[in-house]
Amino acid sequence: MKSRGSDPTPAIRMGVYERDGHRCVSCGRHDLTFQHRQAVGMGGSKHRPRLDQGLAACGTCNSRYEADLHQAALRFGWKVPRWVEHAGLVPVFVPAEGRWYRLAHTCARRDHVTHAEAMRMMHEVYGDDYVEGAGLRPFPGAPMGRAA
Repeated sequence: MKSRGSDPTPAIRMGVYERDGHRCVSCGRHDLTFQHRQAVGMGGSKHRPRLDQGLAACGTCNSRYEADLHQAALRFGWKVPRWVEHAGLVPVFVPAEGRWYRLAHTCARRDHVTHAEAMRMMHEVYGDDYVEGAGLRPFPGAPMGRAA
């Protein structure tokens, strides 16, 4: 398989897998793929990702982030809209641990942050378009429906 410019280097891929404990951040499975937190296709980035721009995700969850888990993926930082300048500013929630993390971009490290700190970080990035418990509005200023 030919590598694309947006594919992670082997060192980045391994660093992400090690940082995330060789488990899918969403469900905990071990059959991993590299999850780009920001879009790489259809006008997305063509650059190799940094550590904070990737997550370990199983193939099932990775596919579902663009389908039925899309709102949850945005709410928990597994996906980051392409307009966000620095994905590392968006914390990541790991359900199996019940914890939020800030991802380092220069080393394979994640630092625990409190729920309150994670919500502050989300509001700094998304402003009033981030609604705790519901995630991002479908588009800025839109009313929120029921939480996913």
